[in-house]
Amino acid sequence: MRENRIQTGAPGRIGIHNPVLRGFHPDPCICRAGGRFYLITSTFEWLPGVSLYESEDLVNWTSRGGILDNLDLRGIPDSAGIWAPALSYDNGLFYLIYTVSRQIDGYFKDVENYVVTSPSIDGPWSAPVFVNASGFDPSMFHEEGRHYVINPQWDARPLPGHQKFNGLVLQEFDMEKGMKGQSKVIFEGSGTGGTEGPHLMKRDGFYYMIAAEGGTGRHHSICVARSADIWGPYEVSPYHPLITAWEKDTVLKKSGHGNFVETGQGEWYMTHLCARYLEGKEACVLGRETALQKIEWIDGWPRMVQGNSTPLVEVEAPKVEALKVEALKVEAPEEAPKETAGSRNKGREYRTDFRRGTCLEQEEWLSLRRPMGDKAELTEQGLLLKGNDSLTSLFEQSLVARRWESFCFKAGTVLKFRPYHYAQTAGLVCYYNTKVCHYLYVGYDEVKQLPMVSILTNDNYEFCEPLRGQYAYLPVHTESVRLEVHVDREQMQFYYAVDNGLPEKIGPVLDASILSDEHAAGWAYTGAVVGITAVDNFNKDTAALFTEFYQADQEAEQ
Repeated sequence: MRENRIQTGAPGRIGIHNPVLRGFHPDPCICRAGGRFYLITSTFEWLPGVSLYESEDLVNWTSRGGILDNLDLRGIPDSAGIWAPALSYDNGLFYLIYTVSRQIDGYFKDVENYVVTSPSIDGPWSAPVFVNASGFDPSMFHEEGRHYVINPQWDARPLPGHQKFNGLVLQEFDMEKGMKGQSKVIFEGSGTGGTEGPHLMKRDGFYYMIAAEGGTGRHHSICVARSADIWGPYEVSPYHPLITAWEKDTVLKKSGHGNFVETGQGEWYMTHLCARYLEGKEACVLGRETALQKIEWIDGWPRMVQGNSTPLVEVEAPKVEALKVEALKVEAPEEAPKETAGSRNKGREYRTDFRRGTCLEQEEWLSLRRPMGDKAELTEQGLLLKGNDSLTSLFEQSLVARRWESFCFKAGTVLKFRPYHYAQTAGLVCYYNTKVCHYLYVGYDEVKQLPMVSILTNDNYEFCEPLRGQYAYLPVHTESVRLEVHVDREQMQFYYAVDNGLPEKIGPVLDASILSDEHAAGWAYTGAVVGITAVDNFNKDTAALFTEFYQADQEAEQ
């Protein structure tokens, strides 16, 4: 297993290897508090909302689970839900502000913005406080006890000269009274278009606006502007854009959307999202990921240390000894986070025996639209999933999953399941959203009255059974079934085994590249996952028992 750690030529330093968070980690926001760095990312329709990671050196990142663990996102469309959260720390308190998007394909944007607070990154977090609904991607800026909210203002009026991205609007906010004073559009963007994901910071008497521009695809970028007054006017940086993957070829495509952090020793870094294409194909099966770049200040303007706007895969990390000293000055938490298979510095292999218990949220499991506890029950026999809605439902899916982190990997599970109707299935699924998935399942053939293993593919609602009725029938006294998938870039092969038998291939090689932002119909902002599910579209009286799950990379780091 490979540690996410490399050595550079500089004495006393280690290197950052991008992306630092692999697979489906878009819209990152970084924050430093108490000698530690925290990264959060968007989760959209998946729960727990807002994935959280911690580091002491910007190189090794450990999962801290999710922050918003009790949301109900039933009915939320694909790629709506929790958008672009922002984490800040002020006067002993963490602030998390986030968007709940109710629709995505419509002309309007029905969004609600909320903020929660906590004295500790581990919570407990306060009840959500409503902020506004004028636009998505809000962030907070704190100064001398006052709080400000900035977000894009959405203008849906179909009038000449009106832009849907109608500038970044700033307004003061009070945690008890809500928005106060007058709101003002303080920045209309650089001209690149689609200004969103804004963050405000202050340095040496200037207020700096850091905003995403150019959409979320190939032209994505970050714009920086500054002003001596928080209310503007803002001047665009002479080094615009600060970052983009468009001007020069790089592995880290779609680079944009991020913010800055300063180490305790005055070094500066920027986090940003990025995406890696399958070789020879413009398809990002891993979704948008999270990376870091080092920046320097030149005449009061930030610029990446490489001297251009193209992101680097290998980045110089902060001074190790300085970070260690800073961390030692911080009082240790009452209970340090336990090392789990979800730890980012433990390599790229994950295995769990559900019969021994596990913390699903801590180990980076995601639950679709409903909290984990609403659909999954950990027992001494394993993880029990109640049969529920189909894989195209927006409501009651019993699906829990983990992100793809590599273009080449294998994953598998062992389950016990007794269906008695063809509308009852359970198994292993490679899933992007309700429009695109490959499903290997145990089901029931009502003609032969036997359980069997089959495959269902969904390619933008074009459904196919690749076995064409030539199912793999299971012996009547089968105790358990092992289901496995091997992914090698755009090729996917399913396997199955009965009880303790050796896995054998089932079905043809499938196209893994359809599980991508580019292929899924409509707006698609997430990434491929591999998980387990149980479906019962008959009497909803069945359940599947999963005893183990494993996921392991089969390639070297890119």
